[in-house]
Amino acid sequence: MNIKIDSNFQFSVLSIQYTPQGELCITLDSDGLSTNAHYQYTASLGNGQAEEKPTTSLLQYCRDYALAADIKDKTKDTYRLMCNHLEAYGDCTIDKVTTSYLQDFITFLQSQGLKNGSVRLYFQKLACVLHDAYKNELFDDRVLQRVKRPKKEQEKKCFLSETELKKLNKTYRIGVPLGALFGQSK
Repeated sequence: MNIKIDSNFQFSVLSIQYTPQGELCITLDSDGLSTNAHYQYTASLGNGQAEEKPTTSLLQYCRDYALAADIKDKTKDTYRLMCNHLEAYGDCTIDKVTTSYLQDFITFLQSQGLKNGSVRLYFQKLACVLHDAYKNELFDDRVLQRVKRPKKEQEKKCFLSETELKKLNKTYRIGVPLGALFGQSK
């Protein structure tokens, strides 16, 4: 295999590996220092040339998406906060996003003391970004379908006691007999 690298350094190929995920991993040696280069390839090489796809940082893609999207400022703030959490969690390239990466991100948000509503909101924004990456053929959206999202928190309903209703009736002189409130007749 011939590899042309535009550089002032001499490189020699130490190893070449193809992964099942469609990645061509090349380990190069330059002046005694090995370095790894990762390239995407397609299964049908057609003309014998591997198609090179650049790897994109998920964090940078999220930030670019929030800046370019036609959304309200408050929503942009939500994207910004989500990006801050993503940065604290650990960035990766979009092609490396897996179900376990996303599930661990949800767990990370919960460990930061965020309530389920906030976790769901941030994950929803991340999912919007990943759907956009899917449209641009950078991401497989089936990964999102396997993520278990946190449940919505149930609001605890608080009812007034009969004593509180009587006090409310006296205070505001509603004029409705208390029995009528409970469906009782005189």
